[in-house]
Parts: sequence; structure tokens; C-alpha cells
Amino acid sequence: MKRLRYFLCAMSIFSFLFGGCSKQPAPQSKAPPQTLPLGEISFSQLDITERFADDLHLKPADWIATVPLNKSAPNGKGLPPVGASDDEVYKAGEKLSKLRESIPVPNDGVYCPVCHIANIELTKLHTPCPKCGRPLLKFGWD
Repeated sequence: MKRLRYFLCAMSIFSFLFGGCSKQPAPQSKAPPQTLPLGEISFSQLDITERFADDLHLKPADWIATVPLNKSAPNGKGLPPVGASDDEVYKAGEKLSKLRESIPVPNDGVYCPVCHIANIELTKLHTPCPKCGRPLLKFGWD
């Protein structure tokens, strides 16, 4: 079930990035849909939350625990290896955050990929993590 969630999360990001609203719909294909192995999916962040819509019940001061994606998709493109140092994890998260920051996504928040916590307030982007002091990175809830 978690793999399906990760796949759907990645696909929604790809759809947003490459789909666009003004493009004509692609013609229907008779071929059966194909799925990518988890190792072939690129990610735009290192962590996720346990459930979809976890952000809907949070207040600006609330923090929620996140789960590292590399635990369930250890060969995912852009993800650090399981057991990577905190500095390696943060460096990988920074690269993905820069990509995510270049795209205005409504309702994005912030997170720390080292402490595995997230918050709904994007205004906290690049402010110190309340646990480790590293600058917070951009986090997508969808």
C-alpha cells in the first residue's frame, strides 16, 4: 500500500510539472498502462507523512512527524542511501528543495529531512529547524 502511495505521489508531481492546464488531452491509447519500478521514480523531497491530507488538521505552530522515502524506495533517484550521514541527507534534501522552490505549488509547507518533521507554514522556509538548527526545506503535502 505504501509503494502505491509513493508511486501516486510521484506521478502527481510529474503530472503537475509536465501536464499543464492549457495542453490538449492526449489521445486514448489501447495499450495497457505501464508502471515504473520504484527505483526509476524521481522524487522532489526526501520525506512524506503517514497519510494524505495530514496537513489539513495542523495549525501553524504544529509539527508532524515525517517518514523518509528511502526506507521504502531505497533505489529512488535523488534519494540518499539508507544509513547516509545527516549531512548527506540534508545535502540531498537541499537539491530537491531547490527544484521544488522553482515551482509555485499551493499549500506547500516546510520540513527537515534530518529530524523528520514538517510544518504547514511556507513562511518558515530557510528558517532554522526547531530541533537541529538547519534551514528548513520546502515540503509538499500532496
